[in-house]
Amino acid sequence: MARHGSEISVLGPQTRVIGRISGEGALRIEGTVRGDVAVNGPAEVAEGASIEGNVSAESLEIGGTLLGDVSSQGPVAIPAVRWCGASSGALKFQSSRGPGCRSG
Repeated sequence: MARHGSEISVLGPQTRVIGRISGEGALRIEGTVRGDVAVNGPAEVAEGASIEGNVSAESLEIGGTLLGDVSSQGPVAIPAVRWCGASSGALKFQSSRGPGCRSG
């Protein structure tokens, strides 16, 4: 994840959040979130983490599971895609593993 200043908020692997998360700066999610996430810096969904909700961030790296829509002013990186589904007909992403995404 690109650094946004020197502040990064981290939700650890044992953290479970039910509700909306919003904030200033960078965010790394290692736990579970059931709700929307909106930050004005870069965001990362770490491997093993999960989000059930929409994510809005400056940029986004998805290493875990994301079930929701994404809004990003910058790149959305998905380094290791196993499966990806989207409701938008115009889905574009960067992946080091190649195809594995469908939209519908």
